Formats: sequence, structure tokens, C-alpha cells
Amino acid sequence: MPKYILIFVLSSALAAEFTYSQNGFDAYLQKDSVYRFNSSLKLLDSLMTINTLDSRRDTSFYNSYGEAEIFSLSQLLFAAVNNNPELTAMQKKIEMSDFQAGEKSYLPDPMFEFELDDIMTDFSRVGMINFYISQMFPFPGKLALEKKVVLNSKEMMKSERLAMAVEIMNMIKMNYYDLYLVNRKIQINKDDQLVLKTFITAAQAQYMVGKGMQQEVFKSQIEISRLENEAFILTKQRQNIFSELTKLTKVAVEENTKFNFSDIDTDYLLDRDNFAISSYKTEKLIDYAFEHRPDLKTIKNKILMNQTDLEMAKINRYPDFNIKLGYKILPFEEKNAFAVMFGVNIPFAPWSSGKYDHAIMKNEIIIKSSSEEYNAKKNEIRNEITSIVNNMNSLKETMNFYYGVQIPQTENTMKSSQYSYETGMGGFLDLLDAYRMYQEARLMYYESVNMYLKMIAELEKAAALNLKN
Repeated sequence: MPKYILIFVLSSALAAEFTYSQNGFDAYLQKDSVYRFNSSLKLLDSLMTINTLDSRRDTSFYNSYGEAEIFSLSQLLFAAVNNNPELTAMQKKIEMSDFQAGEKSYLPDPMFEFELDDIMTDFSRVGMINFYISQMFPFPGKLALEKKVVLNSKEMMKSERLAMAVEIMNMIKMNYYDLYLVNRKIQINKDDQLVLKTFITAAQAQYMVGKGMQQEVFKSQIEISRLENEAFILTKQRQNIFSELTKLTKVAVEENTKFNFSDIDTDYLLDRDNFAISSYKTEKLIDYAFEHRPDLKTIKNKILMNQTDLEMAKINRYPDFNIKLGYKILPFEEKNAFAVMFGVNIPFAPWSSGKYDHAIMKNEIIIKSSSEEYNAKKNEIRNEITSIVNNMNSLKETMNFYYGVQIPQTENTMKSSQYSYETGMGGFLDLLDAYRMYQEARLMYYESVNMYLKMIAELEKAAALNLKN
């Protein structure tokens, strides 16, 4: 009997412990937002429903930036650069550098001192009353170097701001060309649905007169369903691009926004005489990039800053001067007196001069490191431009192949298969395969156009061709 009682007590204790721990975890779950966030799909669904029902327009965003009814690529680029808060902040810092450079042209503040000397312990008498004014004069050239450091920093910030603007413009172009591709895919999808509807009509007619099979109608309907699903996915992809453009331009871009793609001239792109970049032209692009790339300018300005720091480290070996003038009131003398003092610091003292040697060596190493970084960046730019040019040449051939060969051939094959099917000399599966080949050829053509446009944008960025110099 005691054995059963012991088992009962242990079971009750374990149950109580489990209940306590579970209650404790539930309490922690209610208190901690990280675990509570994904604790219930129903809760998540209810939150989404509430947001949908009670959604409100972000009036502060629209009041600040608004929305556009129509956009061209140039307008997108202007809005992205003009509305970017980081670029605006960097521009303010650049403007502030002029004032910082002006500050470096002035001497340190003079020092005024008042001194009571020889005060008796009972405070009954003061031996001297002294007034001093002193001024410290840095060694000639130090102030000019400090100003030069600020101006070098300003030039580096200008290059960094330009590099950021180029990156933003490149992102705009990538999204713009992706939007062009998605729009073309949506239009192709609509055209394909019309074509398939004619196939369905033909299949139904063949089936009604006993010359076709019902499964052919079903296959056409399945293909229509596939296209409808593809159209839905493409619409969502376009909405994602709208969101990205809104983020970059700070202007509301949505389904009602119209885009002018007139700047994309496919006939011009297909012409083999255009963008025919030879090895000689590639070298000219590389040389142009070496001169105008903002990131390369940033490293160059960094080297100039390091060289200025090295000059400052060397000139710090020379002493600064201090002149001190004083006037002494002598209560117990017939006349008062003047005091003149001249002082210099001693930067060549054995116990302190070592820090200047270390500063010089440190800056020499930094200059060598920056120079290696500059040379590595030049090699990277050379390889980048060469790779882009090679990709452009291959993509141009791909575009011309799809446009001049693949699309006409697959279109003729599809028309021939459609005629054969309607006259009873071909099967429906042959027609469906021919249609799919034609659809794939058109999609691949626009894919190659999109990639070619992106390569042009990458070349503009790599060679700094999109900058006004």
C-alpha cells in the first residue's frame, strides 16, 4: 500500500511541476514580443485583416514627396538623386567643410592672466599685482597644412557623394529595365491568351464534328490556366518593382503611374554598328574611367590626405612659439614694471621625440597601403570594363539571333502547325509544342534585351560615362 501512495505522490508532484512550468512559459510568452510575434497564424491573419480594413494613406509621405502620373527614365533619375536624404546630408557636410577650413586659418586664442604675488600669510599685504597677455604662434606652415587636411577631406566627401549618386542611378536603371521586361512579358501573356483562345475554338470545333478529342480541349484550357497564373505572378513582380522605385525616388509609384519607355529603341540596339566596341575603344573607356571614376577619386584624395598628414608629422618636429607680455604693479616700489617672455616647446627632447618618428612611419605605411589600394582598384576597373564589353558583344548576337532567326522561324512553324491542325493534317500536340516554342523565343528575346540594357548601364557606371565632367 505505501508503494502505491508513493507513486501517486510522485505523479502528482510531476504534474504540478509541469503545470507550473507551462504556466510560467505562457506568462513569458505573453510578456515577450519576440516569441509572441509568430505564435499564432490566426493572430497574424487577424492583424492582416484589420490592416486591410482600417488601412490609411501615409499623408506625411505624400505631403513631402507626392506621386507622379507619368515617369520617364530621366525623371526617375532626377527624383532619386534630388530626394535622397543621405545625399542631401552629405552635401551639407561638404558645404560645412568650407567653414571648417576657414577656422584653421586663425591663430589660437590669446591668454589673459591676472596674478597676485607675495601675499602675506595674514593677507595684510600684497607684494605684486601682475597682468599678463600671451599668444601662441604655431611654426610657419602648420596652419596651412591643417587647412589643407580639411580641404582634402572635402574633396573626398564630394567623390563619395558622387559615388553614392552613381550607385543610386544604377539601381534606378536596373529596376526601370526590369519593369520594361515585366511589362513586355505581361503583354506577351495577353497575346498568348488570345492565341490559345483561338486554339480552344478550333479544338472545340474539331471535337464537335468528331475529328478531335476532348483531351485536346482540356489541354488548351490547362494552358490558359497556366497563363492566367503566370499573369498574376507577373503583376506581383511589377508591384515589387513599383515599391523599389518608390523607395529609391521617394515618390509614390503604383499601378496608375504611366511609364514612357520611348528611350528604349530596340532597332537602335539591334544595329550591329551601334555599340561596336573594339579593343582600342575598350582601352579608351578604361582610360576615361581611370580619370573620372568617383571611387577612384576617393582613393586618390585619401592618398593626398595621407600625404598631408605625413607633412604635418614632419613639421611637428619644429617648435611652436609663445610670446608673453606682462605689467607688474609694485606697491612698495617707486615705479611699476613690464615683463616680456619668449618660449618655445622642445619637440626634440630624447624622452618625447620618439612619438614624431612613429607618426612619420605610420603615415608612410598608410600612404603605401593606399597606393596599393589605388592600383588594385585600377586593375578591378580594367577587368570590370573588359568583362562588360565582352558580355555586351555576346548579348548583341543573342538579341539578333532571337529577333532575326528564332522568332520568325518559330512563328512560321506555329502558323504552319495551326493550318495543319485545322485542315486535319496535324495533331494538336504538335500545335501546342509549336506555340510554346514561339512563346519561349519571344520571351528570350526580351530577356536578352533586358540584359543588354543592364550591361549598358553597368558600362556607364564602370566607365563613369553617366557623369557630367
